[in-house]
Parts: sequence; C-alpha cells; structure tokens
Amino acid sequence: MQPTPAPSSRPGSPRPRPAESTGYPAPPQNRGSAPFSVLAGLFEKLATERKPDRRKRMLSVWFSRWREQVGNDLYPALRLILPQKDRERAVYGLKEKNIGKMYIKLIPLGMRDPDAIRLLNWKKPIGTNQAAGDFPTVLYDVVNTRSSVVEGSLSVNDLNGLLDELSENMGKQDAQAKIMQRIYNRTTAEEQRWIVRIILKDMIISVKETTVFAVFHPDAEDLFNTCSDLKKVAWELSDPSHRLNPEDKAIQLFRAFAPMLCKRPTHKIEDSVKEMQGRTFIIEEKLDGERMQLHRRGNEYFYCSRKGKDYTYLYGKHVGQGSLTPYIDAAFDTRIDDIILDGEMLVWDPISERLLPFGTLKTAARDTSKQALSPRPCFKVFDLLYLNGMSLHKKSLKFRKHNLRACIKEIPGRMEFVTEFEGKTAKDIRNKMDEIMATRGEGLILKHPGSEYILNGRNKDWIKVKPEYMDNMGETVDVLVVGGNYGTGKRSGGVSTLLCAVLDDRRVSDDDEPKYSTFVRIGTGLSFADYVWVRQKPWKTWDPKNPPEFLQTTKRGHEDKCDVYIEPADSFILKVKAAEITTSDEYHLGVTMRFPRALSVREDLSIADCMTASAVLESIRAERKRKMESEASMDDRKKRKKVTTKKPTVMPQFQGPDLSSVEMESHIFKDMKFMVSADPKSRTGDHDRKELMKLVHAHGGTCVQVITSQQPALAVYGGTTTPYDIKLLVTNGKVDIIRPQWVLDCIAREELIPLRKKYFFHASDDRQLSAEYNQPDTDEDYEMVDGTQERGASVKISTLSESSVKALAEEVDPTLAEWLTVDAKPSGQDGSETESETDADSVNDDAKAESEEWFPVELRGTDDLNETLEEAKEHHETGAVEKPDVQDVTMGEEGAHEYDPALIFRHLCFYLDTPQGAGENGMTVNTKYEKEITEHFNKVLREIEANGGKVVGLDDPKLTHIVLDKRDTSRRLSLMQWTAKPKRRRLVVSDYISACLDEETLLDEEDFAP
Repeated sequence: MQPTPAPSSRPGSPRPRPAESTGYPAPPQNRGSAPFSVLAGLFEKLATERKPDRRKRMLSVWFSRWREQVGNDLYPALRLILPQKDRERAVYGLKEKNIGKMYIKLIPLGMRDPDAIRLLNWKKPIGTNQAAGDFPTVLYDVVNTRSSVVEGSLSVNDLNGLLDELSENMGKQDAQAKIMQRIYNRTTAEEQRWIVRIILKDMIISVKETTVFAVFHPDAEDLFNTCSDLKKVAWELSDPSHRLNPEDKAIQLFRAFAPMLCKRPTHKIEDSVKEMQGRTFIIEEKLDGERMQLHRRGNEYFYCSRKGKDYTYLYGKHVGQGSLTPYIDAAFDTRIDDIILDGEMLVWDPISERLLPFGTLKTAARDTSKQALSPRPCFKVFDLLYLNGMSLHKKSLKFRKHNLRACIKEIPGRMEFVTEFEGKTAKDIRNKMDEIMATRGEGLILKHPGSEYILNGRNKDWIKVKPEYMDNMGETVDVLVVGGNYGTGKRSGGVSTLLCAVLDDRRVSDDDEPKYSTFVRIGTGLSFADYVWVRQKPWKTWDPKNPPEFLQTTKRGHEDKCDVYIEPADSFILKVKAAEITTSDEYHLGVTMRFPRALSVREDLSIADCMTASAVLESIRAERKRKMESEASMDDRKKRKKVTTKKPTVMPQFQGPDLSSVEMESHIFKDMKFMVSADPKSRTGDHDRKELMKLVHAHGGTCVQVITSQQPALAVYGGTTTPYDIKLLVTNGKVDIIRPQWVLDCIAREELIPLRKKYFFHASDDRQLSAEYNQPDTDEDYEMVDGTQERGASVKISTLSESSVKALAEEVDPTLAEWLTVDAKPSGQDGSETESETDADSVNDDAKAESEEWFPVELRGTDDLNETLEEAKEHHETGAVEKPDVQDVTMGEEGAHEYDPALIFRHLCFYLDTPQGAGENGMTVNTKYEKEITEHFNKVLREIEANGGKVVGLDDPKLTHIVLDKRDTSRRLSLMQWTAKPKRRRLVVSDYISACLDEETLLDEEDFAP
C-alpha cells in the first residue's frame, strides 16, 4: 500500500482527478448508482430503530445490496453517511439561516408567511411545534405541505454531483440557490430533510462512525485513524476479504492520523494521581491553540489539524514558502531524514513577549509582511511519533520525549518545547496549577511516562486538569438569571443557555427599580430536570429595539443579547463556578468568567442575595493584591523574621454584650464555643444576637467574635439572606452554621439534642457525611417546644412519569424492501440503546494501553539519538514490524450507547445493594449504618425511576448495573461472582447516579467502581 502524498493545495482550488492521483489505488468500477431514496430510507430506519444490533444488521444488509447491485465502490454512499469525515468536498458556507432564506424564495413564501417566520426562527418554540430546535425537521414540515414530488428521481451519484457544485459555488448565493432549486424539484420532502442534514453535517441516525467502519470492513477504523481519508478507506478496503498488514495500520509520513486525546479527571485530583500507579508522572501546560501535526521529509513539509484539515498552504510546503517553515528548518538535527511531530500551534507576540489568544492564529499565519515585530505562528512541540522510517507510537512516552529533545533544538518564538514538569502527588498538581493560573494559563495535562500513543484514543494515561475541575480553585458566584437563548439538537424545544447578571450597586439612582449588569453566559452544568424547571418560567420575548429596562447591556457585540428574558421577580439565583474572572467588553460589567459552568440552582436564596457589581470588582482587586503579596513574600522569604501573631481585634460596633452580670443557670454548652451573627435585614437583629449570646453564656457556653483555625467554633445564624461574613464561612466549607432554634431547643429540653439537618443553615463538608446529620427526621424531631409542628416538615418528592410512546405502523415501499429488510434474529439486549454518530471525543474512550517494558536505554544528548537512528535504519532496511503483545481488538463498540436526552437511565436496570435485599439473597449484613443506607437507597431509587431506569432483582437477566453504598462494600466480591454469567455487570457506588444526573450523561463506570 502506497502512502498518500501530502495534499498542499489551498482550500477551494481544483483537486486532482482520482485517476491521476498516485496516492489512491484504482477505484473499483460500479455499474451505475442506487436511488438516493433507498439511502434516505436507511437513514429513517436507523433513526427510529432502538436496538444497536439491528442497526448494525441494517447497515450490513444495505452495504451487501449495494455491492450486489451497484459494485464494490461504496465511497459515493459513505461520504453521504459520514459527511463530517469527507475531506474531498470543501465546505458549503451554508448555515440554517442561509438555507431558510433560499427555501423562502424557491417555494416561494412571503416574508410574513407563518412558515417563513418558522424557517427563520427555527429555534423558537411556537405553540405545539415539537420540531423547534431541529432545522431539518422544521423544513420538512414546511415543504411537506407544498412539494408535489411523490417519488424522488435523484441517484446517489446525482446528489454527490450537486453537492460538489454547491461547495464549488461557496459564497455565490444566486448559483447555490439554483442548485437548491434543482434539488427541490427532484426530491421528496423526506429526502430533502436528509440532504439538508448532510449539508449541515448533522446526521441524527443513532450510529457512530466506528459502527459504520466496523460494518464496512474490519480494518476500516484502523486505516482511517492513520490517514483520516474516507476515499482511501473506501477504495483500499473495497474487497471485504482483503486484510491489512500491521505496518499499514501504523503512522505513516504525509498521512493525517487521528491524534491521541485527553480524558477528563475523576471527581478528586487524588484519584487521578492513583491512575499513574505511584510513578513520577509528567505535567505539561495545557495550551489554548490549535492541535497540529508536522510531517517533514527532506525539504518538504506537511501541516494538518486534529481533524485532518490541511494547513500546509499557510505554514509552508518548502523552506522558501509560508509563515513558519522558513524559520524552523534549522531546528532539525542534520541526521534527520523524515520526522513527524505532534504539538500545538499558537501565536507569539515579540513586542509583549507573550502568547496571544487562539482567535488571532489565522491572521498571523496569513501575514506575509515578514516584519520583525509582527505576531507570528509558534509551534509548541510535545511528542515525537515517527523518525527515519520508523513509527514510534508503540514506544513509551518517556522514550519518545527523550528522543524528541535530541532531534530538534528550540528557536524562540518559532518552535519551542511545551513547558513540562515532574510530579508525584496531588500537591504537586495544585502547586503547578497555581503557577499556571498566575500567568493566566488554561490548565495542565498529566501524562503517564510509560504510556503508548493511542490513535484517536482517550484514556487515563493522559488526563487534562482545568481550574474549574478542582474544588479548591476557581471563582464561585451567585448570579441572577435574566435571559436565555433557545437550544438546538438535544437541547431543542426551549431555553438552553442562560444569561446571568449581577446587581449594579455602583451608582445611586432615583429610580426605585434596581438595575442589573450583564456578566456571564452559562451553557453547561444543569441537569435535564433543571431545564424542565427553567423552561416553565414566564419567559418574555426579547425586543432588540426595546430591551428590558432593568437590564444594562453592552453597546457592542451580541454576546449579552438573548431570544427571551425574565423579570427579576420571576427569576432565580444560579451558583456558577469558573476558572477566573477576566476583563471583557462583551458584557456591561466589563468583566466575565472564563470556562463557566453552573453548579446548582439556589432555591434557598432570593433575588436579594444576588452578588453585587462592587463585590465582583472587589474580588478581582483582592486577587490581584494577593498575587502581588505572594510574589513579594517569595522574594523576601529568606529575609523574613519571626513575628508574634497578633490577637484578632473586633471593632466596637461588632463587639458582644457585657456578660459578666449574667448568672449561670446550667452547663448544657460546657466547653463549647459559639460565634453568633445578626441578621442584617432584621430591625431587631443586633438585639436578638445579644440576647442569644446571653443565653449561651448562662448555660455554660463561650461566645467568640471570630472563627479561626486556632479558635474553632460553631457559627449561629438564622437570617433570610446570606451576609458577606456568613458567605465566607459557607465558601470555606469547614465551619458548621446552625440556626438559633437548636440553642433554644437544647435549653428547653435541658440537654444537647442531635444536630440534624433541619437545624443547619449550612453544614460543613465533614458534617454532611456524618451519620447524625443524615439520620432521618421523625415526627418527634419536628415537634417544637410549644407542642406545635414545624411548617414544611414533611416534603414529598415528585417524580417525572415516563411518557407513553405509540408505535406507528409503516408501509414499506416495495423498492426499499430488499435494501432494508432485516431478519428478525433475537436481539442481544431487550432494552434499546442509541449511539452518538458525532462522537467527537474518541472512538475508544476507555482504551487502556498495556504497560510496556521500558527500553533499557539511558538517553543523554546526541549519543541517544545515534542509537535510535541506528535502530530506525535497521528497521527501514529489514522491513521489521513491531508487533503488539496483544491481539488487535476493535475498541469502543461493545456497550457503546447514547443516553436518552429526556430520560438518561432509560433501558438500564439497576440492583440496589440494600441491607434488606442482601438479607433476602442470603448475604451477610454487618454495618452500623444500616438505617442510613436504607434511607439513602430510597432516594436513589426515586432518582433512577424518575429518569427512566428500572430497579430489578439480582437474578433478573436484564440487569445492567449493581449499585453499592460506599459505607458498606463488604458484599462486592459476592455480587461479582453472583452476576458474572452470562455477562459481568457493572458495579458502581451510589455517587454514580447523582453524578450522571449532574452531568446530564452516562459517565464512565470505572470512575465510580467500589
């Protein structure tokens, strides 16, 4: 098999004809083509079929029919099934709005026609419009009532020809409109829906690319991962019986391979450290650039992105061309014949001597002025994958990095190594994260030194860590939701992203109505149940010419403009966390948050608790001051003298009452310390505070004015708002804040009563895990000292009922029957599952490379490179191929599925390891938390059933997950043995359920293994 030569033509330039290209084998000859209607019929069936094995058989049958009736060249069909993977066809330059305007003219429709308005406002839910948020379906509804085409006349080849014309006329609206008119005249409404999906590259057929490749040919996925070329895969593997040699699946020069990706960390950084198996690991700085691979052979260069897009025309094919190649050619060792590097392309500003934002990359790459002080592309290298004819992706990361240092030398501002450190503990990660954040970096990447390079893989050997992933880092604020934008795809049908604001207290106004300044936009973090609740709010249509009076927006840009808005009185507070607060001219406040995500809806707070503009700006000033003091302290550490810590002083107005005259009545609170805080919103707050302090003192307690690590105490507060001092304690997470009622109840009963959940204004992190705090309340607990019951003591949890689905009987067109008929073989699973056909993250998400034996080579400078070059030379001359230790196994298909966007646990069956269930199955129960575990599992059961899942017995054949409580995992081995056949089930702790609901997706069970 010949390697594909590096394509280096500018996008949009004429492409060579297949027959003239030496990079592809001769294509198989087809006997005509198939009607596009049979392919559209396949799409319809795949989109509605719920069982993965039947979808695979549908694809297999369809491919077989094509080979029988048309020929072995499936490329014309594959580029329509996987349009996002087709590099041969340039972009169309068309989005939903452009296509909508075209259809309004070609149907034709008046601009005030309701259907014209629907096409232009396709995201907006109107009446009972269930298709809102999905443009192809909205278009189908409009066209279906008007099109007179009963049977489409386009073939697959005809459609490919029209789509080629459409891309060649990118930017020419009149020419593209004429092409769309031809499509409209020759296809049915149903076919047009799928054609538009192909143009938008938004195929919703519940099939991933890995499934398509696996059905097409066993080696298709491996070949695509090494070349990113759909045409090469289709032509090279046109014969299903032909198998590739191992060397054909390796990385090759001038072929765009699918790079290795990073996995998100688990909930705790300490767990990520455990994945490194106790070894010293590599910490790299995460860069805000474009992933790029560089191929070099002699004087010829090839650059391509993560998705295989060719950028050689920008950076330079030869030494005399481009904005980067002429300046880095001298960086390579003279003994290097050919090499492949993996790295990140950024922009370096020689004037400010810093890296510029990612958005400036293309401008800098196109700059041909060659001025000495102009921003220029800078290639940051972090991996070596190919050297002098030998692929190194099966070597360890440590081996590759040592050789990388010997192969090239840095050219400042042009080609540099990624900043890297060594670490062994979670403390090392946090320290480096502090340093990165001080320079406004994006985050870190942890890499196992023994890891192989997994093509298109994402596993625990490479873990990305951002500040917002870490509990003790980043900024957390409580903001008011003021607007929203409609969503698309899975979030269609209502508000999806939320615009948030802070109370503007910077200027005094005569107007009684408070003003809010736009601050940040949130699109992640909320669960499906949260969105259901949010969409029920009384949203109002946003009028750009008459925006809401209470909201202040920026005069430039559209980032803080919305589709709908909500009045403050009807709104709610959202708790938001982000990496940091940074300046921005896209919001009225002048600052915004980097990488924000919602943590929770604060139903316990009112709009009066919204963070103020002055508090946000003050936090920025405080952070800058802290950094300056930290830098100064580092410089003066050696000169610092030991000083005596001063005792904290309290201003007179905040001091407590004189307690010397208070008589002692009992010793209920002996050896206990309390800090009593007043409600700033109450007129009698200060008086109530002093009276409560007298009661505490009279019954043996001690009152303090501040809480420090040297002076721990219980905070007492029962107000309706959260003042700044209490908010600091809440953020700290180490102080218990109780309500005054607990003090009063203890005095009334003349004893210390348990600190249950109802007595807390806020519980510390440790307290929330205690058995006492989680002990269920009884009627006696809710009985007050006067004999009445506390209001709201009984709370019922409502659940979402699963909507019924009606089966629609469909008449299958006789012409489609032989293409789509699938024999009714028994399914491997009775439950239905769906796959994501746009799995941009990875195709083997949890692939774990076998730990390799390290090469016993001590690499030191150029001598090490000589050894590697000699090995490469021998490898090239003998044609030896490094064989993996294990059999080649296709990853990612087994058990891969996509959650139902409405009910993410649908078709999953759970067994809850309750004490009662263990007893019924003859297992031993030995835990002091039996009551707490039972109560906790009752809550878990409600969450599972409310989100589409079922709770079944241990012997149920449909069982998929076994859920344990982490306070009692003693039956883990017994449960594994009990359910090992016919197929081992997934064992997870109960945190898995809540984490899935928080993330709105099914997470990796291995991260929650007991």
